[in-house]
Amino acid sequence: MPRGAEIAPTPRGTYPWTVEAGDIVRLKNWSAPDQSGDLPVNERGVVLVPTVGALEVQGLTTDSMQQRIVQGFSGRIDPSRVDVQLFRPITVTGGVKTPSVQLVDGSTSVLSLIAKAGGAIRPGGDNRVFVVRANAPTREISVADRIGDLGIRSSDQLYVQDPPFVVRNELAIRAAYELMQFGLGLFTIYYLIRRN
Repeated sequence: MPRGAEIAPTPRGTYPWTVEAGDIVRLKNWSAPDQSGDLPVNERGVVLVPTVGALEVQGLTTDSMQQRIVQGFSGRIDPSRVDVQLFRPITVTGGVKTPSVQLVDGSTSVLSLIAKAGGAIRPGGDNRVFVVRANAPTREISVADRIGDLGIRSSDQLYVQDPPFVVRNELAIRAAYELMQFGLGLFTIYYLIRRN
C-alpha cells in the first residue's frame, strides 16, 4: 500500500480561510486598471488600497474583504467591476525541483502546490508532506488536502520528503540481486566442475 494513502485528507471547513498578516490581496478594478495589483497585508492586518487608504482586513473572509474594499470606493465605481482574491505565500522546501515561495489560494491542493514548485525531485513512490511551524509540532498532511483546510500561515513551510531509497530504486535493487544470484549460480557450477 502506498505510504500517502495512510494519511487521510483533512475534512473541508476545518480551518476558516481568512486574511492574516503576510497575505496578498489581489485587487482587480476593471474600471480603473491603474488601481489594480497585489497588495500585501501588513503585520497589523491592514492593507493599503489605492485611492481608498488603509483598511483593516485581519480575520475577514474573501467575500467580507471584497465588500469592505468596495465600500471603501464609496460609490465611485460599480461594485460588479471589482474583483478581490486572497493569496497566501507558502514556502515549499525539501524534495522538490524548485524550492520557493508560492502564492496560493485556499482551493489549491497540496499536490498542485508541489507541482508549482517543479514537482518531486525523485519520482517513484509517494512523497510524504509535512507542515513545519515555529514552536509547534511538525504534522504530516495528505497530498489530497486543500491548502485552505489546513490552517497554514504565511510563515509556515511545506516540507516534501523524498521517498525512501528502497522505494525509489526498487527495480535496480531487484535486478542487482537477480544478477548476483545468477553470478553465484555460475560460480557454483564452475567450482563443482573444476573440483571433479
